[in-house]
Amino acid sequence: MSRIVLDGITKQYPDGTTAVRSLQLDVGDGELLVLVGPSGCGKTTALRMIAGLEEVTSGTILIDGRPVNDVEPRHRDIAMVFQSYALYPHLSVFDNIAFSLKYRKVAKPEIRRRVEEAARILELEEHLQRKPRQLSGGQRQRVAMGRAIVRQPRAFLMDEPLSNLDAKLRVQMRAEIARLQRALGVTTIYVTHDQTEAMTLGTRVAVLNRGVLQQVAPPQELYRRPANLFVAGFIGSPSMNLLEARLERGDGGADAVFGGHRLRVPAQVMSERPALDGYLGRDLILGIRPENLEDASLLHDPDPESVIELPVELREELGSEVHVHCAVGERSGGAQVETAGAAEAAEALRKVLLVATMDPRTTVKEGEAAKIAVNLAALHFFDPDTGERIGS
Repeated sequence: MSRIVLDGITKQYPDGTTAVRSLQLDVGDGELLVLVGPSGCGKTTALRMIAGLEEVTSGTILIDGRPVNDVEPRHRDIAMVFQSYALYPHLSVFDNIAFSLKYRKVAKPEIRRRVEEAARILELEEHLQRKPRQLSGGQRQRVAMGRAIVRQPRAFLMDEPLSNLDAKLRVQMRAEIARLQRALGVTTIYVTHDQTEAMTLGTRVAVLNRGVLQQVAPPQELYRRPANLFVAGFIGSPSMNLLEARLERGDGGADAVFGGHRLRVPAQVMSERPALDGYLGRDLILGIRPENLEDASLLHDPDPESVIELPVELREELGSEVHVHCAVGERSGGAQVETAGAAEAAEALRKVLLVATMDPRTTVKEGEAAKIAVNLAALHFFDPDTGERIGS
């Protein structure tokens, strides 16, 4: 087990491309930290630098306080689990798991003890004599993890290990990885582009975009207090609704005005975020999570100042919930079109859509107006120029 510190590490390639820029992270002993972000954001490059597979352009990587920039990968005592299982097809499960131990000339009794212990933890005991081709995708991934476990490393690095599995198996393996990491207590850095995977696995989650760290925090803090527009839009499914709005003085407080609609901003919200006072009479970005929007007709006594009426463009049935897409005004501009069909398509694209996650009992219908109740205490506000969150 170990503590890993990334002290301003940067990776720049000879063509001038900067994959990671001044990344600052402190991963605690025994912590499971998830690096998440869209494809090409630099998360895998960062992982490869920690492993020693990529050279660091500037900055320092420390493991237990020791700089390792110039230490060869095999001497960093780190085990990596890749997206591809990278199993030897001609070897049994036992021999695949034991491969690194045999290479290091560990005594045979110790090899057997470690492999059998890993197989017990990973529920592979009945498959030790099988070949990889005889295993399911989830079992193969367990073998790859077993190979890392038997090394008893100071840290695990996992690079999208579940991306080759189907959706149901990913959920199962995700839970197994979390259970395994807690049981072993080994410092783990896990890379994924799947924000649901990141939120369910990580003790803390670090969000990257274009090689720059956007925010690092526990999952609930990322969800409740995203640091900027990128994190707000990336974390959460469906994504947060982000609307161009104006903050105006209202009766006894302030109102957020957007698309011809007006929502009261509670006095408590204004007092909790005093920086909002500086935006009175100014434009900002209003953020509303889909799950903070409800069908007002299902509520006993909704606050009239929290209800807006919007036309329903699309209703998506998901069984346990319904996603309702409503039109909120139009974007400025629009494409020049010549045919009637193209004109209708362009008009649809110009519409600003607000997505609400509703109770399956909702009776709202496409093409009709729906009364939507907004949880006013859960509004988010962002600066339109910097994209940064306004207030706490």
